[in-house]
Amino acid sequence: MKAALFHKESGDLIISNKNIPNLSDKDVLVKVHYCSFCGHDLAVIQGMLKRGVGSEVILGHELSGIVDSVGSQVSTCSPGDRVVSLLTNSCGICDRCLNDQSHRCRVGEGIGHTCDGGFAEYVVVSENSVFKIHDDLTLKDACMLVCPIGVIEEAFSRYKGQFNTAVVSGATGGLGIHGIQKASSLFDRVIALTTDASADKFLSQNGATDVVVYDASDTFKFKEIIMALTEDEGVDLFIDPVGSGLFNESVACVSQYGCLMLLGDIQGIPLDIHLGDMLFKDLEIICSTGSNRESVKLAERMILNGDMKPIIFDVVALENILDVCIKMQESSVIGRILIDMTLG
Repeated sequence: MKAALFHKESGDLIISNKNIPNLSDKDVLVKVHYCSFCGHDLAVIQGMLKRGVGSEVILGHELSGIVDSVGSQVSTCSPGDRVVSLLTNSCGICDRCLNDQSHRCRVGEGIGHTCDGGFAEYVVVSENSVFKIHDDLTLKDACMLVCPIGVIEEAFSRYKGQFNTAVVSGATGGLGIHGIQKASSLFDRVIALTTDASADKFLSQNGATDVVVYDASDTFKFKEIIMALTEDEGVDLFIDPVGSGLFNESVACVSQYGCLMLLGDIQGIPLDIHLGDMLFKDLEIICSTGSNRESVKLAERMILNGDMKPIIFDVVALENILDVCIKMQESSVIGRILIDMTLG
């Protein structure tokens, strides 16, 4: 089978031919149809994210496909079922798995990170890591069901704050553009932050009431603009998929008793954190990088009800995956680029 194999030592991503993986008794073999390219994949390729990465591993965790075959002890799915993976190959029996936190399984392995993922024609996942999708949901839309959309749903399931004003940074990214859609269904005002002036209209069409375009090289970036827009009150919720590069600036925009929803860290740089800014604001921080089964169900319902539209920038064959890396590095992508494993 064709696969995009990442070599950790050299940092190379190479299209290779590999054998179709073997099944164990509790595994499921999925014929991959789509796998979207996430910022997580780019961070691994660039060497910013190294912990737990396999020495030679097939990347890709946002995958959808059709069950090809199942192990002898699998009882919850069958060949022909349309499925997505739940990001982690989980055991299904530890306390976290039994409490619908399989993405934090005590012995789990990250799909497309520690163990092989979806940039391949076939992938093996544990039975506990399979989610059967609704008949009305396309495989193309479904590959973003768990991440980014489910990750956002999981974070919002823990949010208990006010619903007046929200800000979303990294607004054109996968987490950003879908975060805007989610926030617009709950908040009176949603401010999108972006460095891409050409994205203004698209962000507004997807739920942003205000779009702030800022210069990434500006020392103050966007804080003064956000505070002016909120009459120095700050925002109830700051949705931050960007992380360390904007962290202190993001905290400064949050109101008293407000919340920072941290969904990613695309730069991974050391921080000089201003603890006083958080302490005296009574700031709440919600972190989410995974999705439990209940959040995936909610994400699926939102898509089927028309409350969330998966944003697909492009669909390409596996042979073009290095071009996708370049586009991601240039920040010229809105939403996700999908790798169609049935092409070529």
